[in-house]
Amino acid sequence: MAFQLKVALLVAACLAFAYSRSVSKIVGGEEAERHEFPYQISLQWNFNDSTKAPMHFCGGSLLNENFVLTAAHCRTSYSDNGFIEVVAAEHDVSVAEGSEQRRLVKLFTIHEQYGGGVGPNDIAVIRVDKPFELNDKVKTVQLPKQLEQFEGDVMLSGWGSMSTTPVPDYPDKLRKAVLPLVDYDTCRMHWEYDSALESSNVCAGPSDGSKSACSADSGGPLVKQLGEHQVVQVGVVSWGAVPCGTPRKPTVFAGVSSYVDWINEKLLQ
Repeated sequence: MAFQLKVALLVAACLAFAYSRSVSKIVGGEEAERHEFPYQISLQWNFNDSTKAPMHFCGGSLLNENFVLTAAHCRTSYSDNGFIEVVAAEHDVSVAEGSEQRRLVKLFTIHEQYGGGVGPNDIAVIRVDKPFELNDKVKTVQLPKQLEQFEGDVMLSGWGSMSTTPVPDYPDKLRKAVLPLVDYDTCRMHWEYDSALESSNVCAGPSDGSKSACSADSGGPLVKQLGEHQVVQVGVVSWGAVPCGTPRKPTVFAGVSSYVDWINEKLLQ
């Protein structure tokens, strides 16, 4: 049954802290070129402890120098003594490479109609404490038009698990995968008309499950390349099946075009 497979990727993302990161994907993906996706953001939990390195737990995308788009369920914490860092120009999360720009969260605004867990409106905007410096490694992604529709192949990027079992296997280096968009009616059929799926969602992934988002991809961008220099964000990773890569269970994203007006309103904060 769909409800037996369905789980919010936020739940699986928490498992990043229960298993070692020493093993070295988006399921079915490949390593991205260094800074291939300059809009990609890593949300990391800093334990405020010099003996513990910050840990990636969610993705995001850079909207402008001050704001990042992510999933509502990524507003979480992992220790009493810690805080979220918003990191741009990240590639290998296991080492300091020198190009990273780290910012603190000034304001984490989740959609007012997000009900928690698996469900619609799983989208949020983060305002950072000081502007990012845009350069060849840090660039913004373009928003679609309100209610704009897309078809064909799209690109997913993130540091999510590579595993097709319930035990995650996290990479150190950013991964990518090309996924086919799945129309809404087909997605509803695959998810057995699950009530958590709404028209504001976007679905993507091959029917054989060979490529999918997984834990720790949450909040990350699904984009469409419309031109040489035009990359439009189609979705924000929200939820999927466990184990990841389950056939006929495409990954579910918050469809960005359903929230453009809401996002633009929040950018004025």
